[in-house]
Amino acid sequence: MEFAKYYNVTNKMNELIKKGKLFSYTKDYYKELFVCMDTHDFWISRLLKGYNSEFEQEEGKWLIERNKIDKYTFCEFIKEHKNDDSPISDRWSRDFYIDKCFPLNEIIEMIILMDDEQGLEGWDK
Repeated sequence: MEFAKYYNVTNKMNELIKKGKLFSYTKDYYKELFVCMDTHDFWISRLLKGYNSEFEQEEGKWLIERNKIDKYTFCEFIKEHKNDDSPISDRWSRDFYIDKCFPLNEIIEMIILMDDEQGLEGWDK
């Protein structure tokens, strides 16, 4: 993933919904989904059309939710789901594990699955 670049991952979200892999995301609730890699975190941004900041339906409004996912926590999530015991002891081993061990498509899928498993907690809105 490129640093600080937002990727539109709406198609991947819809694919995971169709396969029944997501329980918190529902079809047509989020209009778009974006993922971005930062220095120590991933950001996942969810766009809801027709909702205000109180999550009430209001025509003409857009709500953007952002959730921050720590990269160390993300690595532990991957290791747990892949039964992997790779050692991750510092920033360099963490970043190597993320960047070199998994294709971009798989990283994006795991970020969405982790966000879903956490119940779509909105860190910021």
